[in-house]
Amino acid sequence: MTIQGMAAALLSGVLLAVSRDTGQFGWLVLVAPVPLLVYALRAPRAWHAALLAFAVGLLGEAGPMWFYGRVLPLIYGLAAYQALMFTLAVLFMRALHRRCAAGLAVLGFAAMSAATEYLYGLAAPNGSFGALGYALVNVAPLLQTASLAGVAGLTFLAAAIPAGLATLYVSPRDTKAALAWSAPMLAALLYGAWQLAQPSGPALRIALLSDDRYAGRVPRDPAAGPEIAAAFARQVASVASQRPAAIVVPEKMLAAGTRLAPPPGSVIVAGLDGPAPTGGRLNIAALYGPDEAVRTYLKKRMVPGLEAQYVPGSAELVARIGGSDAGVAICKDMDFAQDLRLYGRRDVGLMLVPAWDFDRDAYLHGRMAVVRSVENGFALARSASQGLMTLSDANGRIVAERRTVRGPSMLVGDVPTGRGGTVYSRVGDVFAQAMVALWLALLALLALRRKPGIKRPDVPAPSPAACGSA
Repeated sequence: MTIQGMAAALLSGVLLAVSRDTGQFGWLVLVAPVPLLVYALRAPRAWHAALLAFAVGLLGEAGPMWFYGRVLPLIYGLAAYQALMFTLAVLFMRALHRRCAAGLAVLGFAAMSAATEYLYGLAAPNGSFGALGYALVNVAPLLQTASLAGVAGLTFLAAAIPAGLATLYVSPRDTKAALAWSAPMLAALLYGAWQLAQPSGPALRIALLSDDRYAGRVPRDPAAGPEIAAAFARQVASVASQRPAAIVVPEKMLAAGTRLAPPPGSVIVAGLDGPAPTGGRLNIAALYGPDEAVRTYLKKRMVPGLEAQYVPGSAELVARIGGSDAGVAICKDMDFAQDLRLYGRRDVGLMLVPAWDFDRDAYLHGRMAVVRSVENGFALARSASQGLMTLSDANGRIVAERRTVRGPSMLVGDVPTGRGGTVYSRVGDVFAQAMVALWLALLALLALRRKPGIKRPDVPAPSPAACGSA
């Protein structure tokens, strides 16, 4: 293991830490792994590459471990799993490069990254949390790929592009390897430019309210319910003159049974908390209309370890607001693509989302919700306690955003609604499943090529020890 190798790993790890998950320089994920991958492709010993790749994987998860470690200890296990998967993907790419072709190495790294994330998300209690593709949320042209292939398509691009750059450095004359990453990247950019040029639906004025003094107080102190309800009634009254079509109040902010009166022409979606009739508790989003009974939505996906006592819901809630169909979800529900596709298939143009973040993870969790909106073609109005109030359009462009504070907070903006269903909302995870098939096919090919003496003709002959370690 060389000093150059350790320096490459340190650079890749730092760049990944500031670009993925809680990192806010997402575009850097397109180059972050390049130093480590170049070293791994040239390293004489596979275990050298493995050790450094695992270190890079752990360093890349520094943000989630720092932000969540105190409240969700399971994050350390998830970080170790992420580092292990990254290590295996690097070794897979290295083996394909040495025994097959550089182009297959690029595709193998990207396909394995997307496939393992997809398979993990099918069973994980945190859904797609930690997916590499979320880093591209602020790269607007590439982000539009989510409307075709979901977050798996974003992960494929976020892995294929740096893998391609690494092979370009190692094998600059390999045109097939260049096509393996440049062709999907150019296709994604062209599609993104076209998608961003499409007209939006009619704009709706949305008001987001919050007050961090009351975050989580109702579950701890139900007697505070009337005081908090009165505080938000005053906020609703103060925003009425701006004639919002909808007002959103954060998750678990009010006590179950609270009555709020929306201004004329408006609805309120508010997060409530209260005991369930059959035991446990309910995490509710209540929709208050001017002339109808209160409609309710129950949160489907709970935070592991923190919301075990809550009874999950199983149904969607769609309402007609300002001439558009709008759906309702609560915070962590937005981490699960399969649940939000149900709204996409109903062609909703806007999602109203009460939420409650962990303060430091506000950016990450808010941007995961933005990706859901691109996947399904709806605008997003998300009001979080101890986080961000966010208004974004169906292409993931932020219309307005504001950090919440320990006092009354209000964000009002005109949000272009979406056009509803997308290719992804119709076909689901077909791309992710294709990546699983591609990954398995390349694994089989690699197994066949492990016979002694079968290797790429342009790869220098390794020493007997190096060949055995590949």
